[in-house]
Amino acid sequence: MRSIAFDPKKMERLVRSDAFLRFVVDDLVSRSHPREKALEIVFNGYVLEDSVMEDKYKEA
Repeated sequence: MRSIAFDPKKMERLVRSDAFLRFVVDDLVSRSHPREKALEIVFNGYVLEDSVMEDKYKEA
């Protein structure tokens, strides 16, 4: 299986199109995480190893 790399610009596009991911990122930012770090946390926790989310990420 080919791994995908974190890209903050791509992740921003995915977050804009997904209400749940947007909520999680906004919550992390409100808890004093830098936005890019919040995006990376969400990428690692919700996108990787989820084939549907990986496909959405690749299309973003």
